Amino acid sequence: MAFAEQQDWPDRTLNILVPTTILCVLSTAVFIWRLVYGIKAKRKLVLCDYLLIIATMLNIVTTGLRYRTCYHGQGRHMADPSIKKPYDVLKYMYFLWIGQILNILAVGLLKYSICALLLSLKFSRIYLTVIWASILMVTAFNMILPLMGCFCTTPFEANWNKTLKEKCFMKFGTGLTYSQGVANCITDVIYVVAPIIYLSSIQLPKRTQWGLRIVFLLGLAATACSIAKTVELSALMKTRDPMWDGTYLSIWSATELSVGVLIASLPPLRKQFDAFFRHVLSSMVTRSKAQASGNDIPLYNASQQFTIGSGPKNGRSRFQRDDIDDGDSEKYILDDSAQPSKGEITKTIVNEVRSDDRNSVQVPDRAYNAYC
Repeated sequence: MAFAEQQDWPDRTLNILVPTTILCVLSTAVFIWRLVYGIKAKRKLVLCDYLLIIATMLNIVTTGLRYRTCYHGQGRHMADPSIKKPYDVLKYMYFLWIGQILNILAVGLLKYSICALLLSLKFSRIYLTVIWASILMVTAFNMILPLMGCFCTTPFEANWNKTLKEKCFMKFGTGLTYSQGVANCITDVIYVVAPIIYLSSIQLPKRTQWGLRIVFLLGLAATACSIAKTVELSALMKTRDPMWDGTYLSIWSATELSVGVLIASLPPLRKQFDAFFRHVLSSMVTRSKAQASGNDIPLYNASQQFTIGSGPKNGRSRFQRDDIDDGDSEKYILDDSAQPSKGEITKTIVNEVRSDDRNSVQVPDRAYNAYC
């Protein structure tokens, strides 16, 4: 009977672990691809690479800690009989506290990595000023204040063990939560909009410009995750069942970090993605042409052109001879501007000059006039 009652309790463990693990593996794979590509291209690692390496490693560690928190009750109701009290509750709060600290550090280092990459591009002074201002915002609202909130309670164990009598020298309410969320959104928008605006003022090939714009626009996905995380975090502060109600907050926090690592790894791989998509598109076009030609009705000898007393020369049709033209025809002599467009008539004037001293004829001079 107790076993049946235990099975009736809902469990969101898989809802937490499956999507967050997939995103962590995907972002790590893209980051490794970036490192391997840089090594093959003999590109030296710079500051943004080292910061991104640390952020990726912290992302992997937080994913492992998420398995521990789910093992001790995250995604289940606190009244679930499968949760051993107070052992599982204390372990859950402890690993959740460590994961929260590592997530704050990882997101901050990720934003520092993006800033280091943008500063290395040496854009205009106004743009560099905006980037430095965003660095100050990240340091204050995404690093210092959240970390102080994690270590503001005495005794030290009371920072995660809420059953102890605590004494907090700094009380953070919903104001810190909203300020952190607003700072995340502002910095994400800066990293997306500012490069796109600046790209319109410099001379770059259109393919390169659109490739960079798409990469930067993908950063809006991290902005959406920041907004969702802020909403869930503010709602969690009023709950009495954090194990169950904190499910979506855990998912959005992990998604924000993994998506950020994934997008931050894309700019050096732009050429690789460009070549990949061109290869895919060309193969799709070739396949569609092959299918279209396979559905055609064959017309035998339709390409052969015969006149009275003559046959096909060298066994080739007129269309085949056009394909192997040696470049001396009128079609190749005229440039694109001289070629008649649709609705025009070309008049060809041939002038022949004969000499009385010799029987040869000079090469005729041709003049082309186009009439609309």
